[in-house]
Amino acid sequence: MHTVTFLEANKHILNTKNPGETILETAMENQFPLYHLCGGNARCTTCRVFVVDGLKNLSERNEREQNVATRKGWKDQIRLACQTEIYGNIEIQRIIQDDLDLKTVRSEGKNSKTGEERYAVILFLDIKGFTSFTEASLAYDVVFVLNRFFQEMSEPIINNGGYIDKFIGDGILAYFFLDADSIQYPSNTDTLKKEIYIQSIRACMRILDKLNSFNEYMKERFHHTFDIRIGLHAGTVIYGDIGHSDHRSLTVLGDTVNVASRLEALNKKTNTRLLISDEIYNSISGEISVNKKIITRLRGKSEKMTAYSVINFRKRDKILEVQRSLDLAILRNPNFSKDMYSIIEVARPDLFSYFKESNMKSLEEKFIQKISQVIEKVGDKKNTNNELTELGKFHASIGIPKAEFKAIIPVILNVLEQSLNQNWTNELREDWEELLNRITDQMTNI
Repeated sequence: MHTVTFLEANKHILNTKNPGETILETAMENQFPLYHLCGGNARCTTCRVFVVDGLKNLSERNEREQNVATRKGWKDQIRLACQTEIYGNIEIQRIIQDDLDLKTVRSEGKNSKTGEERYAVILFLDIKGFTSFTEASLAYDVVFVLNRFFQEMSEPIINNGGYIDKFIGDGILAYFFLDADSIQYPSNTDTLKKEIYIQSIRACMRILDKLNSFNEYMKERFHHTFDIRIGLHAGTVIYGDIGHSDHRSLTVLGDTVNVASRLEALNKKTNTRLLISDEIYNSISGEISVNKKIITRLRGKSEKMTAYSVINFRKRDKILEVQRSLDLAILRNPNFSKDMYSIIEVARPDLFSYFKESNMKSLEEKFIQKISQVIEKVGDKKNTNNELTELGKFHASIGIPKAEFKAIIPVILNVLEQSLNQNWTNELREDWEELLNRITDQMTNI
């Protein structure tokens, strides 16, 4: 057993329990506070200590610690407590120990993120021409329009598995995380990365779709339209609770975030709307259509990188096609729900009998609202279940047996065909059938 003496205002003497245990393990066993925000994995430097005496009684730096020490230019006496094993008596000092450090750590909630590395696609979006709108508008109108814009442009991000980090002025910072569990199965990592790349591109395509309808609203109400610029980059980010102890929020930061931001800004010079990095392009180049390849040196970078201007998917994205077809069907046929219930009344009077006690106008409005919500969210496989279960509960609440849920599929297909006319294709029918079968299967899980 060896002693570890922390030379503080009040000296703390700790005893090791096992031979070869680390300084951090000794501190934790003795309930002595020693910061280790990365969990003791040599991914941060918060557990570093200064060795006053007994350096010869410590293990040599392992590869992980040596990499950190070399990068930071540390002297031999500065050691990572999580990697340094004890083989004799030592005297050390904590390097991070002042009142501000203590307040920072103690203010962290039980479920707060103290900092971790994650792989993510970062999305930066900014409004083009917003300054001219603010200069010509009243303050209330500016806030109202900006909030409406954020609401509509954020939905495609959330509906495709993304998260809103923050709203910055007239811009949005968002991210799409690689599932942390995938790290346990490295063979799946490339496939899962490709999935989040596709999700992020689909989100951008839907944002551009939503911008068109938003601009129709803006033209009518404010005689003004907006355009947007988007930058996408993928890589490792730092994710954690950042800020003052009383005003802290989860955020992403690091070089990946900076590159995404600079790609968004680069759109202005290249007269483009959506630029992605080669990290993303190299994985999904066969899936997307680009109209420009830009070799550039971003601000703050010594090496050149290649960016690509994305205009659409090259290969047919089933989810996006279904979403866009529903938009068009509702636009062309404002009586979409009414036509559907009329067909049910003629073709399946036994099924229509379940609706007789309902307010049909209200029922029509609820159906189109709910089916629109579900179709918009099918791009996020993990979080669609709740929405589908709610749709099932909605139909069960008016007495429709679960066994009859699938009876609605041919009716919806019929109304879609009538509404879309020449835009209705066999491919689109197959996409809708596949999706509606999946939806109705999940609706029965209530």
